[in-house]
Amino acid sequence: MKKRSMRRSLGPIAALGAAALVLAACGGSDSGDSTTSAAPSPTETSAAPTETPDNGVAEALARYEAAKAPITFTYPGEAFDAGAAAVGKTVALISVDDRIPVLAQWGDTIEGGFDAYGVGVTRSSADFDIEAIPGLFSQAVSAGVDLIVTNAIPDALIPFGEIGDIPVMTTNQTAKPGVAPAAGVITDVSFDYTIPARLMANWYIVNSDGGANGEALSYGSEGQASSPVMIDAIKAEIAELCPECVVEYKDAQLGTWQDGVLASETRNALTANQNLKYLLPIYDGMTIAGTDPGITDAGSDATQSSFNATPVVMQGIGSTSVLMDVGCPNDWFSYATVDASMRIWAGAPLIDDYAITCRVFDTTNIGEIDPSTENSENWYGINFLTEFQSYWGAPA
Repeated sequence: MKKRSMRRSLGPIAALGAAALVLAACGGSDSGDSTTSAAPSPTETSAAPTETPDNGVAEALARYEAAKAPITFTYPGEAFDAGAAAVGKTVALISVDDRIPVLAQWGDTIEGGFDAYGVGVTRSSADFDIEAIPGLFSQAVSAGVDLIVTNAIPDALIPFGEIGDIPVMTTNQTAKPGVAPAAGVITDVSFDYTIPARLMANWYIVNSDGGANGEALSYGSEGQASSPVMIDAIKAEIAELCPECVVEYKDAQLGTWQDGVLASETRNALTANQNLKYLLPIYDGMTIAGTDPGITDAGSDATQSSFNATPVVMQGIGSTSVLMDVGCPNDWFSYATVDASMRIWAGAPLIDDYAITCRVFDTTNIGEIDPSTENSENWYGINFLTEFQSYWGAPA
């Protein structure tokens, strides 16, 4: 079937109170329209674990260094005839906001994977207008698609009562292995967000020499499915390897990243605490107009690490306050989403965890890659489409 695309230009952002619910761990937002900000949480220091390694700094360094090498691809399932399963199929790919670079990147790669097997794809973006989302699902139902795949849309915003028997698959809502998808969702494909969070904690433990060289501040982002998962993982790593480290945890909702609020709060935090030397914003989109300008405004020498490997942030490693960024391959995730879709059609067993691993990029290895654009063979040493196709077989 011939591929067709549909785009919809929506009105101004609506329901800003609900809008904080809609982005599942994405960096580099172009939005910044919401000005709602949650009150900062009080300082928390993780409790010590039952057993602490004799040298937590050395253990943190070992874990950190191991993550700097190119990664290894694994496929946690059996081969199946994806070509036959894909014949005549159509998919509606509905995104919360394709103006966000990483969401557009996921959508483009997912569409490309489907296109390689002749699957018809219709794409739509709510452009962060929550009230528009039900209408996009209605369009998919009217088109008679075989599957609806959501891109960063929370389960609570899916109008299941209007979809009928069309299967729905979400993405990045479970946020770690072992979490079941929501009722009515056939499966959820997600990164394991505990991996980058623990690596950020390792970076702080090592660079602060177990907290001796300064305290840390970690920013979560309320309403994003992976935020509590990542904050809990940072706390767990600190508790295990550096219970004496002092880490403060605050929240910065999506709209504050680029409207000056996060930059102001960062400046104020650094000014108030001269021993605050390390920042751990969990998504690197927070650094662009938020934490990095905040550090500059405070006249601070604080440095930071983050996650998402957004190219504009990666290009600044070593020349901005961001000295480390964790990258989890977006191609791996995107083709895993295609894999899960074709497994649904083929009746093949669904995969609970695609075991997507991550790589640390810092000043010691950023020179090995071209950071201007994510290229899986350059950044990770892997052609993910070729790897997946070896299990899918040839298109019909």
